[in-house]
Amino acid sequence: MWKQTERQNLIWHGLPIVALVVWGALCITNNLWYDEAYSASMVSQSWFRLIYITAADDHSPFYYVLLKLFYHLCGGGTHFWSLKLLSLIFMMGYILLGKYYVKKLFGQQISIYFMFFSICAPIMSVQGGNVRMYAVALFFLTLTGLLAYDIYLDATKRKWQLFCIASICTVYCHTFALIQTFLFYLLFLAALVLTKQREKIKSFFICGFTVALVFSPWLLVTCRQMILRMRYDTGSVTDRATLYSFMDYCKEWFSALETPIGWVVFLGMGLCLVLGYLAVDWMRENQNFAPAVAAGTFGLTACVGGLISVYINNCFMGRYAFPGFGFVMLLYAVGMCQLKNKKGKYVLGAVAVLCFGLQYQSELRLEYDKGLETYEQFWEEQVTPEDVMIAPGTHAVFLNVYHPELQYYIHGYKLYSLPFSNTDALEDYSQLDEVTGNIWFIGMGDSSPEMMAEYYDYEEAVSFDYMYYDFVIYRLTKKN
Repeated sequence: MWKQTERQNLIWHGLPIVALVVWGALCITNNLWYDEAYSASMVSQSWFRLIYITAADDHSPFYYVLLKLFYHLCGGGTHFWSLKLLSLIFMMGYILLGKYYVKKLFGQQISIYFMFFSICAPIMSVQGGNVRMYAVALFFLTLTGLLAYDIYLDATKRKWQLFCIASICTVYCHTFALIQTFLFYLLFLAALVLTKQREKIKSFFICGFTVALVFSPWLLVTCRQMILRMRYDTGSVTDRATLYSFMDYCKEWFSALETPIGWVVFLGMGLCLVLGYLAVDWMRENQNFAPAVAAGTFGLTACVGGLISVYINNCFMGRYAFPGFGFVMLLYAVGMCQLKNKKGKYVLGAVAVLCFGLQYQSELRLEYDKGLETYEQFWEEQVTPEDVMIAPGTHAVFLNVYHPELQYYIHGYKLYSLPFSNTDALEDYSQLDEVTGNIWFIGMGDSSPEMMAEYYDYEEAVSFDYMYYDFVIYRLTKKN
């Protein structure tokens, strides 16, 4: 029979491989939903246009610059595996932080639980291969937090330098990653003051000032974005967050916002409460409150986002706090370590695995959805290079990332910051007079080209389900 340490070593070495298999299976398809297609369109833009769009939108260009470089390094094209691969690389970087750095700071057992709960957390599967900046932000914020605790234990010049660099990368990932970093800095400063580590406070302020200075050019852009959103985004202002919005946050943190599973949400919330209670015991027993600082950062970020959405502008989504989920997993890990009852550990582990299994099946079905094949088959059989495609809004047009060579139109108004290639606003039907091929209308759900019925007859050509959406494509024929 193997010794306990040998079993632990095997699990410790094996969990990153499990993570690679689990998340990697979600990163080898060509399926993209709207936000991912937005990112895929961004990498096709010129560098100037990329910077302009990010300055007009909500986030810094840091993630898109990384994505564009990696995309072209992998050959580009319209198969977007490389875009998902970048997120997978950062997710694996995060899991390796859990393997090596968490072990160094907290021990192997907590390292194992950290990796275990990271793999089993449904939101990790949802975001693991997502072509968005969340995986990048998760890696850098987790690294920032672990470096801070390492500095707290034993500060060196190299650690401060790495802490500063990781912080800069984090604040440039996402607006709420910036807020989360700022809150973490406040809690870290409080920890240094309360423990009377005055010799480290000077280095802390030097580091904080450096991060602020490096981010200051984009801070002006961020402030402008927020002011413009509060001024012109009247829909979000009038429809402010409510208690139901909090339930949406819980769906996203413990399951998935677009495809929530009720049992997974409530079991996940219960697991969080139990492990959080045990984590408090661990901290009191060990007189180590680093997990509280970490979890407090996540909690304060959620509170700030919720309050902004309630009182100012409904702009916060659960996934915006995702960069801090590494902190939550640390809380889970120390809580599990505190539980001495083996049967209790098996029960909590089984709950985590059950939640993961149910949500993971849902994510696999989405990633391996056959709707794209139906769309591509329709394209090969009926669409020619002379055709045009019209959509009633931005969300219906995102499939153009798979065929950027075709001319697309958005009926009516097109946002100036929309990155989709070869897409113009259809403001006058005379724009279609010179079309020599077919005219198609692609809508979502029950939408139809009724607004064009005075000038065009239409018939349904194909309908299909894809990812979170139901699509229908009509062929338009001009009336005599």
